[in-house]
Amino acid sequence: MLSNNNVEKLARPEVRQLVPYESKHLPECIKLDANENPFPWPEGMRKELFSEKLAFNRYPDGMAQDLKRAIATYTKTQPAGILVGNGSDELIQLILLTFGGSGKSVIIHPPTFSMYQMAARLTDTTVVQVPLLHGLELDTEKMLMAALSPEAHVIIVCNPNNPTGSLFSREEILRLVRESGKIVVVDEAYAEFSGETLIPEIDHYPNLVIMRTFSKAFGMAGLRLGYLLGQPETISLINRVRQPFNVNSFSQKVGILALGYVKEYQEQIQQIKAETQKLYGRLTQIPNVVVYPTKANFILFKPSDPDGWTDKLLKRGFLVRNMGDLPILGKCLRISAGLPEENEGFLQVIQEINQSQY
Repeated sequence: MLSNNNVEKLARPEVRQLVPYESKHLPECIKLDANENPFPWPEGMRKELFSEKLAFNRYPDGMAQDLKRAIATYTKTQPAGILVGNGSDELIQLILLTFGGSGKSVIIHPPTFSMYQMAARLTDTTVVQVPLLHGLELDTEKMLMAALSPEAHVIIVCNPNNPTGSLFSREEILRLVRESGKIVVVDEAYAEFSGETLIPEIDHYPNLVIMRTFSKAFGMAGLRLGYLLGQPETISLINRVRQPFNVNSFSQKVGILALGYVKEYQEQIQQIKAETQKLYGRLTQIPNVVVYPTKANFILFKPSDPDGWTDKLLKRGFLVRNMGDLPILGKCLRISAGLPEENEGFLQVIQEINQSQY
């Protein structure tokens, strides 16, 4: 019989080195840690969904044709240039399975979304890190220099960036697209909050791929639904490595319905943006707290004692994201906008925590 140690030796070296992604599940807490939309789905959408008759005993539409048509209308693109995935995590992996792999590299700009690096390891793709200038701005020149390497095949830009909330210059990103000669993936998970997108540029650049999600603005984090936009030939390449039934019938139907309630979701987005700015304004008034500007639905900030604040907030029922030691910026916390009453409670608690330190 194999021992546990021997079983581990049979695993790929890349897997043995991985640290699993862990998210805290504390339903008794007010969740301000995951950049989610805190509002419920529009009432009409919920009623419409539960009146649907879905054949769960049948496989879903593997090509998600109806959902693609709905996304095409929303994004003003063509269905042939859309690939639907089981959340952005799967899409990142599909991109690196297509363009990455052994002997190839992906360029990222830390601090940024941690799943880029995890997907790279799983696909045996080398990670080249070009840290953000001052922890907040793209170092376009160094990214272009890194792209000169023949091993570099993919550049990933998160815009607005998670966890900093930075919105990068449109022209700087387009420079990467035009001059790098590599696949440039722009992760626009928070584009509905920033109001900025490079979707209109897709027709001009076959190497531009845009990643979007239903998890944030559309409040579908629990269903795992995302999509890629690009020129049809580029999307067709990525589609070759996709599992045949990667998005279930329920998620597809909810995505279609959600895109019929864009007006209602826009109202929620405006509320979330207003709440985010309220949190930002009040945080900047607290002594000894550094707050970074944001164009997303979350805020990165640095109190005098990030670890202590995390523990004290948790004891008072508020779950925030401790980002640890970020490049250049140091130890920071990240909070996403909750419901108005949740945000008021959070602000009151941090006032008490801050005052208790002096």
